[in-house]
Amino acid sequence: MSTLNLVSVLIAIVGLVFTLAGCKLLLQRRMVKGVGLGFSGLFILALAVSSFLLASNLYTYQRLVFEQAVAEIAFEKLADQEYRVAIKALDSDFRQVVKIRGDEWQLDAQVLIWQGVATLIGFDANYRLHRISGRYLDINEEQQRPRSVYSLVKNPVYIEDDRFDLWQFAHEHRNWLQWVDAAYGSAVFLPMSDGARYTVAISRTGLIARPANEAARNAVSQWIGL
Repeated sequence: MSTLNLVSVLIAIVGLVFTLAGCKLLLQRRMVKGVGLGFSGLFILALAVSSFLLASNLYTYQRLVFEQAVAEIAFEKLADQEYRVAIKALDSDFRQVVKIRGDEWQLDAQVLIWQGVATLIGFDANYRLHRISGRYLDINEEQQRPRSVYSLVKNPVYIEDDRFDLWQFAHEHRNWLQWVDAAYGSAVFLPMSDGARYTVAISRTGLIARPANEAARNAVSQWIGL
Protein backbone atom coordinates (compact mmCIF):
# COMPACT_ATOMS: atom_id res chain seq x y z
CA MET A 1 0.00 0.00 0.00
CA SER A 2 2.91 2.33 0.70
CA THR A 3 3.96 2.04 -2.95
CA LEU A 4 0.58 3.25 -4.17
CA ASN A 5 0.58 6.08 -1.64
CA LEU A 6 4.02 7.15 -2.82
CA VAL A 7 2.89 7.06 -6.44
CA SER A 8 -0.15 9.16 -5.51
CA VAL A 9 2.05 11.78 -3.84
CA LEU A 10 4.43 11.94 -6.81
CA ILE A 11 1.55 12.31 -9.26
CA ALA A 12 0.02 15.04 -7.07
CA ILE A 13 3.33 16.95 -7.02
CA VAL A 14 3.58 16.82 -10.82
CA GLY A 15 -0.03 17.97 -11.11
CA LEU A 16 0.55 20.82 -8.68
CA VAL A 17 3.65 21.96 -10.59
CA PHE A 18 1.72 21.97 -13.88
CA THR A 19 -1.19 23.85 -12.31
CA LEU A 20 1.05 26.54 -10.76
CA ALA A 21 2.98 26.92 -14.01
CA GLY A 22 -0.28 27.35 -15.88
CA CYS A 23 -1.45 30.00 -13.42
CA LYS A 24 1.86 31.85 -13.80
CA LEU A 25 1.52 31.89 -17.59
CA LEU A 26 -2.05 33.17 -17.30
CA LEU A 27 -0.83 36.03 -15.12
CA GLN A 28 1.72 36.78 -17.83
CA ARG A 29 -1.20 36.84 -20.35
CA ARG A 30 0.14 33.82 -22.20
CA MET A 31 -3.36 32.41 -22.42
CA VAL A 32 -2.99 29.39 -24.69
CA LYS A 33 -0.04 27.83 -22.89
CA GLY A 34 -1.45 28.84 -19.51
CA VAL A 35 -4.82 27.19 -20.12
CA GLY A 36 -3.15 24.08 -21.51
CA LEU A 37 -0.82 23.66 -18.56
CA GLY A 38 -3.58 24.50 -16.09
CA PHE A 39 -5.96 21.86 -17.43
CA SER A 40 -3.13 19.32 -17.65
CA GLY A 41 -2.31 19.99 -14.00
CA LEU A 42 -5.91 19.60 -12.89
CA PHE A 43 -6.19 16.34 -14.82
CA ILE A 44 -3.03 15.01 -13.17
CA LEU A 45 -4.31 16.07 -9.73
CA ALA A 46 -7.56 14.20 -10.40
CA LEU A 47 -5.46 11.16 -11.33
CA ALA A 48 -3.57 11.51 -8.05
CA VAL A 49 -6.86 11.61 -6.10
CA SER A 50 -8.04 8.45 -7.91
CA SER A 51 -4.75 6.72 -7.11
CA PHE A 52 -5.05 7.71 -3.45
CA LEU A 53 -8.61 6.36 -3.26
CA LEU A 54 -7.42 3.09 -4.79
CA ALA A 55 -4.59 2.87 -2.24
CA SER A 56 -6.95 3.71 0.64
CA ASN A 57 -9.47 1.06 -0.35
CA LEU A 58 -6.80 -1.55 -0.98
CA TYR A 59 -5.50 -0.81 2.53
CA THR A 60 -8.65 -2.52 3.88
CA TYR A 61 -7.37 -5.75 2.32
CA GLN A 62 -4.56 -7.93 3.68
CA ARG A 63 -1.84 -9.63 1.66
CA LEU A 64 -2.42 -13.29 0.86
CA VAL A 65 0.54 -15.44 -0.13
CA PHE A 66 0.08 -18.83 1.55
CA GLU A 67 -2.57 -20.27 3.85
CA GLN A 68 -2.66 -18.15 6.98
CA ALA A 69 -4.82 -17.88 10.08
CA VAL A 70 -6.94 -14.75 9.87
CA ALA A 71 -9.55 -14.89 12.64
CA GLU A 72 -10.72 -16.53 15.83
CA ILE A 73 -14.44 -16.75 16.60
CA ALA A 74 -15.85 -17.57 20.05
CA PHE A 75 -19.48 -18.21 21.05
CA GLU A 76 -21.52 -17.68 24.21
CA LYS A 77 -25.10 -18.92 24.23
CA LEU A 78 -27.63 -16.31 25.38
CA ALA A 79 -30.88 -18.14 24.57
CA ASP A 80 -32.20 -20.78 22.20
CA GLN A 81 -30.76 -19.99 18.75
CA GLU A 82 -29.16 -16.79 20.03
CA TYR A 83 -25.42 -16.31 20.67
CA ARG A 84 -22.96 -13.59 21.55
CA VAL A 85 -20.13 -13.88 19.05
CA ALA A 86 -16.64 -12.41 19.49
CA ILE A 87 -14.62 -12.04 16.28
CA LYS A 88 -10.89 -11.40 16.66
CA ALA A 89 -8.68 -10.80 13.63
CA LEU A 90 -5.31 -12.54 13.93
CA ASP A 91 -3.50 -10.28 11.46
CA SER A 92 -4.59 -6.92 12.89
CA ASP A 93 -6.06 -5.35 16.04
CA PHE A 94 -9.63 -5.64 14.71
CA ARG A 95 -12.18 -6.88 17.28
CA GLN A 96 -15.96 -7.05 17.12
CA VAL A 97 -18.70 -8.52 19.31
CA VAL A 98 -22.13 -9.15 17.79
CA LYS A 99 -25.32 -11.04 18.58
CA ILE A 100 -26.23 -13.74 16.06
CA ARG A 101 -29.43 -15.74 15.71
CA GLY A 102 -29.61 -19.22 14.26
CA ASP A 103 -27.91 -22.60 14.47
CA GLU A 104 -24.82 -21.92 12.36
CA TRP A 105 -22.43 -19.05 11.74
CA GLN A 106 -21.16 -18.01 8.33
CA LEU A 107 -18.08 -15.93 7.61
CA ASP A 108 -17.61 -14.28 4.20
CA ALA A 109 -14.42 -12.91 2.68
CA GLN A 110 -13.54 -11.07 -0.53
CA VAL A 111 -10.37 -12.04 -2.40
CA LEU A 112 -8.54 -10.01 -5.05
CA ILE A 113 -6.24 -11.82 -7.46
CA TRP A 114 -3.96 -9.63 -9.58
CA GLN A 115 -2.70 -10.47 -13.04
CA GLY A 116 -0.55 -9.10 -15.84
CA VAL A 117 1.41 -5.93 -15.07
CA ALA A 118 0.21 -5.87 -11.45
CA THR A 119 1.94 -9.18 -10.70
CA LEU A 120 5.14 -7.98 -12.39
CA ILE A 121 5.39 -4.99 -10.03
CA GLY A 122 4.93 -7.23 -7.00
CA PHE A 123 1.21 -7.16 -6.13
CA ASP A 124 0.25 -10.27 -4.14
CA ALA A 125 -3.25 -11.65 -3.82
CA ASN A 126 -5.23 -9.74 -1.19
CA TYR A 127 -8.22 -10.51 0.97
CA ARG A 128 -10.49 -8.90 3.53
CA LEU A 129 -13.09 -10.31 5.89
CA HIS A 130 -16.43 -9.08 4.58
CA ARG A 131 -19.24 -10.04 6.97
CA ILE A 132 -20.50 -12.55 9.52
CA SER A 133 -24.06 -13.85 9.67
CA GLY A 134 -26.31 -16.48 11.23
CA ARG A 135 -27.97 -19.44 9.51
CA TYR A 136 -30.79 -21.80 10.46
CA LEU A 137 -30.61 -25.54 9.87
CA ASP A 138 -34.29 -25.72 8.99
CA ILE A 139 -35.00 -24.12 5.62
CA ASN A 140 -38.42 -22.90 6.80
CA GLU A 141 -36.81 -21.10 9.73
CA GLU A 142 -34.22 -19.67 7.35
CA GLN A 143 -37.04 -18.17 5.31
CA GLN A 144 -39.18 -16.93 8.20
CA ARG A 145 -37.03 -16.29 11.29
CA PRO A 146 -35.09 -13.03 11.91
CA ARG A 147 -31.68 -12.95 10.27
CA SER A 148 -28.55 -11.32 11.65
CA VAL A 149 -25.78 -10.00 9.39
CA TYR A 150 -22.85 -7.75 10.35
CA SER A 151 -20.18 -6.04 8.26
CA LEU A 152 -16.53 -6.71 9.12
CA VAL A 153 -15.07 -4.20 6.65
CA LYS A 154 -12.55 -1.85 8.26
CA ASN A 155 -11.87 1.77 7.31
CA PRO A 156 -14.32 2.20 4.40
CA VAL A 157 -13.63 5.04 1.94
CA TYR A 158 -16.51 7.38 1.05
CA ILE A 159 -16.99 9.63 -1.96
CA GLU A 160 -19.97 11.96 -1.59
CA ASP A 161 -21.72 9.50 0.75
CA ASP A 162 -21.13 6.53 -1.61
CA ARG A 163 -18.63 3.90 -0.57
CA PHE A 164 -15.85 3.24 -3.06
CA ASP A 165 -15.25 -0.50 -3.12
CA LEU A 166 -12.40 -1.77 -5.29
CA TRP A 167 -13.75 -5.33 -5.33
CA GLN A 168 -17.16 -4.19 -6.60
CA PHE A 169 -15.58 -1.67 -8.97
CA ALA A 170 -13.38 -4.39 -10.47
CA HIS A 171 -16.41 -6.64 -10.99
CA GLU A 172 -18.41 -3.90 -12.69
CA HIS A 173 -15.56 -2.85 -15.00
CA ARG A 174 -13.82 -6.17 -15.57
CA ASN A 175 -14.08 -5.78 -19.37
CA TRP A 176 -11.46 -3.02 -19.41
CA LEU A 177 -9.81 -3.31 -15.99
CA GLN A 178 -7.50 -6.08 -17.15
CA TRP A 179 -4.79 -5.84 -14.46
CA VAL A 180 -7.04 -7.05 -11.66
CA ASP A 181 -8.92 -10.31 -11.76
CA ALA A 182 -11.86 -9.31 -9.52
CA ALA A 183 -11.54 -12.80 -8.09
CA TYR A 184 -14.23 -14.22 -5.91
CA GLY A 185 -16.11 -14.26 -2.68
CA SER A 186 -15.50 -17.12 -0.27
CA ALA A 187 -17.60 -18.30 2.66
CA VAL A 188 -17.45 -20.94 5.37
CA PHE A 189 -20.11 -22.01 7.86
CA LEU A 190 -20.14 -24.27 10.92
CA PRO A 191 -22.46 -24.86 13.90
CA MET A 192 -22.73 -22.49 16.85
CA SER A 193 -22.45 -23.92 20.35
CA ASP A 194 -21.98 -22.51 23.85
CA GLY A 195 -18.28 -22.12 24.60
CA ALA A 196 -17.21 -23.17 21.10
CA ARG A 197 -14.21 -21.51 19.52
CA TYR A 198 -13.07 -21.74 15.91
CA THR A 199 -10.03 -20.57 13.98
CA VAL A 200 -10.42 -19.42 10.40
CA ALA A 201 -7.63 -19.52 7.83
CA ILE A 202 -7.54 -18.39 4.22
CA SER A 203 -5.61 -19.52 1.18
CA ARG A 204 -5.83 -18.64 -2.50
CA THR A 205 -8.62 -21.21 -2.76
CA GLY A 206 -10.78 -19.67 -0.02
CA LEU A 207 -11.67 -19.81 3.66
CA ILE A 208 -11.03 -22.81 5.92
CA ALA A 209 -12.55 -23.11 9.41
CA ARG A 210 -11.35 -25.52 12.10
CA PRO A 211 -12.59 -26.26 15.65
CA ALA A 212 -10.21 -24.80 18.22
CA ASN A 213 -11.55 -26.46 21.41
CA GLU A 214 -13.53 -29.47 22.59
CA ALA A 215 -16.88 -27.66 22.56
CA ALA A 216 -16.41 -26.80 18.89
CA ARG A 217 -15.26 -30.32 18.01
CA ASN A 218 -18.31 -31.81 19.71
CA ALA A 219 -20.60 -29.39 17.88
CA VAL A 220 -19.09 -30.26 14.51
CA SER A 221 -19.20 -34.00 15.28
CA GLN A 222 -22.93 -33.87 16.08
CA TRP A 223 -23.58 -31.49 13.17
CA ILE A 224 -22.17 -33.83 10.53
CA GLY A 225 -23.65 -36.91 12.18
CA LEU A 226 -20.44 -38.68 13.17
